[in-house]
Amino acid sequence: MHQEVFYMRIYSKLFVLALMAGIAVSAYGARAPKSAVYGSAHDFKTQLGGASYTLCNFCHVAHKFGSAPTGPGYLLWNHTLSSVSSYGVYTSDSMRSTPTEIGGQLTVSNLCLSCHDGTVAINSWYEAQSAANFAPLPQGTLFTTDAGTVRDLTKQHPVNFVYPDATTAAAVGILPAADVNSIDGNGNVPLFAGRMQCATCHDPHAGPSSGAHLFFRAFPSTPAQTLTGSSCVYCHL
Repeated sequence: MHQEVFYMRIYSKLFVLALMAGIAVSAYGARAPKSAVYGSAHDFKTQLGGASYTLCNFCHVAHKFGSAPTGPGYLLWNHTLSSVSSYGVYTSDSMRSTPTEIGGQLTVSNLCLSCHDGTVAINSWYEAQSAANFAPLPQGTLFTTDAGTVRDLTKQHPVNFVYPDATTAAAVGILPAADVNSIDGNGNVPLFAGRMQCATCHDPHAGPSSGAHLFFRAFPSTPAQTLTGSSCVYCHL
């Protein structure tokens, strides 16, 4: 009898520990696997009828060869960069970090804008992609609509700025970053060399399988976020 009670207590403790671990894991939105891009708006292989080896090739290329439109080597980008020289920068009285102009630069945000500023066709690649008949897909014909373009960053959430240090963040009501690589410390809300970029809030590889809307990242859950229904209050305390 005593032995049964002993084991019941052990099992109860193990159950509680497992439950606590499950809650801890669920409190943090895991990064979407790269395969989640399948079926999303970034799945150009499906949308364009491409027959390339992988849908990754529409944005990235493993080997930089060929004579198609040139592109940067950063993240092995396979898309033509925008030639916009100035997007402007956001300013406000509450900001303690000054964003840097990204026009003509090479940041993660520039990679996003190479499609999303509407000046470069979505199907403009360094290495051309093949259709189902193995003929090269046409280039330079598909553009984002005006409703989906971002060319004026003075009216958008600021990007390309150094995330405030702990002292400054506390003074202006911003969650201090865990380290220079992410705000949360687990890489789910990433920073890039300590800077906030478009990809801090948006995961280009997220998609239907990850439940993401507009490629929005799954921010770690907080009581404030639950109460307001907004991811904004994760960083803005």
